[in-house]
Amino acid sequence: MIQIEKRLREEAKRLLETKEAAVVLAFGRGFDEEHPMPLILRKPSDAEKIVFNEYCTFNMARHLTEFPPGTKIAVAVKAADSRAVTVLIQEGKVKREDLIILGIPVAGMKDFRSGTAIDATTTGPAVNPVLYDILLADLLPEPKDVSPYDVLAEIEAMSPDDRWGFWSAEFSRCIRCYACRKACPLCYCETCFVDQAKPRWSEKSPSASSNMMFHLTRFYHLAGRCIDCGSCSRACPMDIPLYLFHKKVSKECEEMFDQAAGMCVDAKPVMVDFKVEDSDDILL
Repeated sequence: MIQIEKRLREEAKRLLETKEAAVVLAFGRGFDEEHPMPLILRKPSDAEKIVFNEYCTFNMARHLTEFPPGTKIAVAVKAADSRAVTVLIQEGKVKREDLIILGIPVAGMKDFRSGTAIDATTTGPAVNPVLYDILLADLLPEPKDVSPYDVLAEIEAMSPDDRWGFWSAEFSRCIRCYACRKACPLCYCETCFVDQAKPRWSEKSPSASSNMMFHLTRFYHLAGRCIDCGSCSRACPMDIPLYLFHKKVSKECEEMFDQAAGMCVDAKPVMVDFKVEDSDDILL
């Protein structure tokens, strides 16, 4: 990872010096090495502030929509991050020609809160970016026979009543801090449905019914779009396993439409595409 950090600094400095990029999105040091933070660079000298270690788990695609259209942006992406960039391009939120994608093949990332390894339990198993312009390290062998959906076995084995009880108990712990929404690279709406006053879709303060309304609506807004980065779960201060619900929705979308989110920039997202052979199961 030291080599990736070195290459990331070199490329950031070069891109800003040559003005190929107006902004570089990367990772900077927080209050210690285990708590890096998103970093926005605008000057070549800022490149020395870049760090990269196993705790740099933030999805930097989250910040792409914060800049005016036409801004030339270089962004550091890992595997899932690159899928988020792909979805943002598909949905017209950023233009491919405005991006310089710095691809980071990496495995062995850790949750900065617990220090535990991040694996296919809470995110996808891929280790290589699917979209990049500049590769900062050699591509890694992709894990074989690893499914991001194996972790769903226990939930899927539950009866409907037991599943409802499980999720009702989990969502009852939600304090409505909206950290999940803030961390998600695909929650980019200028006004979230929960913030609307007219019409009012849901209460903003925590309660059993409003919590359920918020999370279920958010889950289905991300149907066919979630790229399984796990950022929402890592951001949740209450440790609600949001990744389980997202994985379940993603699994069903893939089974019905034979397409994983963010894997091909030329593909249309499943919810805005129509094929005669598409499954009708979603209507049942």
